[in-house]
Amino acid sequence: MTTTDFYILAAPLQSDQELTEEARRLAIKQPSFTRRKVEAEPETRLWKICAQAAPPRLGAAEWIALLLFGASAICVLACCVFEWLQLSNSGSLDRVVRELLTR
Repeated sequence: MTTTDFYILAAPLQSDQELTEEARRLAIKQPSFTRRKVEAEPETRLWKICAQAAPPRLGAAEWIALLLFGASAICVLACCVFEWLQLSNSGSLDRVVRELLTR
């Protein structure tokens, strides 16, 4: 069995013409304002894109909806705890579990 090594170049090879142009440019020492400008890459991080698209502050209607949702969640949790305590204190929960296990 033979093994081969594959090499992938990180940057493309420069041709002789590009090398001579770069050497000529360095020899002339062009001022910095005539050099090629590098364009900024577009933003790819999702949180930055979303932060630019949506304002960070909540409106009054959103605050009211959030408070109503929170209050209803707390009420539902209190009702569930109350029902659980009633079931565990009355002994009906034990009876239901025994009947399910004997089937």
